[in-house]
Amino acid sequence: MPRPRAQAESSPTIGTVVHIAPRATTRRTTEATRPRVRFDRQPDARRFIMLSDLWPGLDLRHLAAFSAVAKTGSFARAAEMLGYTQPAVSQQVAALEKIVGQRLFERSSGRAQATLTEAGSILAGHVDELTARMAVAKQDLIDLARGEAGSIRVGAFQSALACILPHVLQRYNSRYPAVQVEAMESNNDIPLLQQVKQGTLDFAFALLPLDSQTFAYRELVLDEFVLVSKRGGSLPTRIDSHDQLHGLPLIVYRTCRSATALVAFLDSQLGEPNIVFRSDDNAAIEEMVRAGLGVAILPRLWTSLGTNEGVELTPLTGIVPPRVVVLAWRADRTLTPAQQAFVDVAAAMYPRTRTARLAS
Repeated sequence: MPRPRAQAESSPTIGTVVHIAPRATTRRTTEATRPRVRFDRQPDARRFIMLSDLWPGLDLRHLAAFSAVAKTGSFARAAEMLGYTQPAVSQQVAALEKIVGQRLFERSSGRAQATLTEAGSILAGHVDELTARMAVAKQDLIDLARGEAGSIRVGAFQSALACILPHVLQRYNSRYPAVQVEAMESNNDIPLLQQVKQGTLDFAFALLPLDSQTFAYRELVLDEFVLVSKRGGSLPTRIDSHDQLHGLPLIVYRTCRSATALVAFLDSQLGEPNIVFRSDDNAAIEEMVRAGLGVAILPRLWTSLGTNEGVELTPLTGIVPPRVVVLAWRADRTLTPAQQAFVDVAAAMYPRTRTARLAS
């Protein structure tokens, strides 16, 4: 057993209850019929097993050593990460390979470097999911013990961070001053949703569509699009049809999901859009437009991020579908009273509000 250099650990007793779905009556095994392990809050006493019965002798420290080596690609770096000796990590991985009956790593000649085998890659995906579930379970218990005097971790993309979150926090803090809210910013919602899925964020301001099996959410804002062009240019001050957008040199976001949806919509209505530049930098987009190098179709929340000096903003309401800003969390997460209050405050302030009527 590996032991931290500073302090020995006692072996944990694994007693997690899981369900095994009944085996299909047909002999042919498909993705739909393959027995699956699923976690439930109310197990059926007629068919349950202990996690330790899946692989006799399996220990959480086996999985910790395996995960560390898989992530670092090195037994030495894994040992350093865990605070174990390298031989101890090697012993844990060897024991795990014996338990599962398959080789999980290809070792280098010096056995310090390690590359996942096909079996190892399959197991790594399941271990990552288990780790995420355990992180959520740990946080649930911490929040339960703290009650409403805990903390909330929320992520927001730039325009939501600037235009929505401050007003929500102002009202929430006035009602729940003992709750600490930690905010994280990102250029888009993709990394934020990943962190919600992993349990490192409680909430994320995000955009539809979302996977309803993974995320629960409340719709907050219908964010209408505007055409951003150089002031004094030849474009009309009013857009009445899709045809007026045809052939315009477009500057769009590079990774934002709403930009991807916008490009797909324009393609369905007008054919392939004329995209001349892509960037996730709001200042760069504005400068490109101001220099007359193209026009941008951007959400109205974007207009709050800069001065808009030297540009014209032409509404596209009814021409381009708005993006929908939501507050999202893990669908399998039990919200604490403090977390539910955060959802309620946000929903009360922004009951699917159009951006033209945002609270201030």
